[in-house]
Amino acid sequence: MQDWPEGTTGVRSNPMYLLEYRVPISAALLVFSFASIFVLTSQSGSSIPTYLLAILTLVGCGRWLGLWLDRTFLCAVALVGYLAASSLWSEPFDARDAFSQWSKALLVVCFIVAAAEGFRTDWFFRRLTLTIAVFGGAAAAVALFRFFAFPPEDGRLTGLGQLHLQVPAALIFGVALLCTFYWLFEAPSLRWRALAMLNALCLLSAVFLTDSRNAWVAVPFACLVYLISRRTQSASMFGLIVIALAVSALVVVGALLVSPASELLLPRGDSYRPAIWSEILSRALAGGPWFGSGVLADEDVFVGCYLLAHPHNMYLAVLYQGGVVAVGLFAAVLVLSVRALLANFARPEAKLAFGIYALALPAYLLDGHQLVAKIGWTWMLIWLPVAIGIASNSGRRLDDANRFSGGQVPGKGPRPLAGGGG
Repeated sequence: MQDWPEGTTGVRSNPMYLLEYRVPISAALLVFSFASIFVLTSQSGSSIPTYLLAILTLVGCGRWLGLWLDRTFLCAVALVGYLAASSLWSEPFDARDAFSQWSKALLVVCFIVAAAEGFRTDWFFRRLTLTIAVFGGAAAAVALFRFFAFPPEDGRLTGLGQLHLQVPAALIFGVALLCTFYWLFEAPSLRWRALAMLNALCLLSAVFLTDSRNAWVAVPFACLVYLISRRTQSASMFGLIVIALAVSALVVVGALLVSPASELLLPRGDSYRPAIWSEILSRALAGGPWFGSGVLADEDVFVGCYLLAHPHNMYLAVLYQGGVVAVGLFAAVLVLSVRALLANFARPEAKLAFGIYALALPAYLLDGHQLVAKIGWTWMLIWLPVAIGIASNSGRRLDDANRFSGGQVPGKGPRPLAGGGG
């Protein structure tokens, strides 16, 4: 006979019983959504599971109220909400686009909640990393075959699914590479390690053939940071090593840019980025330095006879859209999440989050413009490590999720925590 949780009489008499399993259902939807990025060409298609996830999160909002006591979560909600609200003073104002921005903001907040709860379960981290690694490696392998079988005119590899642009493709392949490294080190046998090494080779080749200089710098740096995190026991020592490594990388890149090797590093020149940044910064200072011009403000920039679509710098984009207020909130989210990750440095998901940050934060100096968007590369590069930081710091505030982390599960007895699950 089915052993129902106390206070219930079964699914037939209590349809809301599914809420008892809201956390694992939401976690499964997240895994599926991230896998779909590598397969589905439509962002709307990948968003369908996130809509279901948002419904579950909102219906069960009383079960994660403890997150409102977490400063990182509060700052993240404030940042996302503020950028959505900036649509109200955007010029030109469009009610439909403004509603879309609020919808995206709600999806991002629900993702953060669901991911933070997911990382409290005993299986989500391992399944998520495996999914990203396998789907990323498979997508890279198919992209490599297509690249050599049907060489593109510009000589640059593009990915499958939503990875039709080289820079996002290379950076998401970089995240898949980090997840592959995790499985390489955790693999239980030589056979699995060999498969992980083959997967890593496909991903490295794909990153290289995208011909994205941004990724050429950011991905190796991220891999090095992740490997250092696995070899370092002390959080303070890790921080010092990463700071020294970042300074050294800046010196090396700077020296290359002023040397004859700059033509090798930047064969396409600077891609008009300095001119774009100068124009966007001028607009930000002239149009609303404190509160920004709004998330719907026109970001197109004319450089000579070329129309360039966005700032190609996430930080400048946030400044232009939301002003100093948004930049301050963004900085607070990053600083607080990093502090939470350092405080929980021994956790494997915290180490992965540092690797992702080491990939995203320098890469967004040269690309990116939508911090609040539907599921895509920004969710994987920014909001995923933010959620890991919140989960690491909010264990006692997520009682509903903690039931699936080695404690009492609805209808079951206690079960042991799987290794690496957190």
